[in-house]
Amino acid sequence: MIFKRILRYACLLFVPVFLLSGCVNVKKIQQIEINDFKVEGISRNGMRGMTLNLSVEVDNPAPSLELTEISGLLENSGKVLGRFALDPLTLQGKTACRYHVKADLTLGEGASILDLGRLMDKKTLEACTVDLTADVRIGKGRARNVRLDDVPVKKLLDALK
Repeated sequence: MIFKRILRYACLLFVPVFLLSGCVNVKKIQQIEINDFKVEGISRNGMRGMTLNLSVEVDNPAPSLELTEISGLLENSGKVLGRFALDPLTLQGKTACRYHVKADLTLGEGASILDLGRLMDKKTLEACTVDLTADVRIGKGRARNVRLDDVPVKKLLDALK
């Protein structure tokens, strides 16, 4: 559920990059929606990681968007709880499509499963921050690197209500 919220909020955060990339209708980009999100499979990667096979249905009224080098981390009180990386994804323009994406999740050094369990408490989760990075290309334009540091999870949750 939190992953869906992060993806949805990430779409909103990339608007400044879209503006810099050329003549793009901002209203269309703001209308990008994640209609459905499913975890289709989970596999372990050792003792500290896992791979999620995700299915995401996205309604994209904007031009096609190519997202590469998507990664980030979740922090709480300066401690990295985990890192994530997604496979490259191209959102087809002016369509509603289902995409299959692989996400690799790894516990941060010094973080434990108990630390992640504490995130079930809403106040603890809201005190966390997320760092996101991605390379974004709109249509046939030039790719731009987007980096968002210390985005409060509370802000993510509030934006998605």
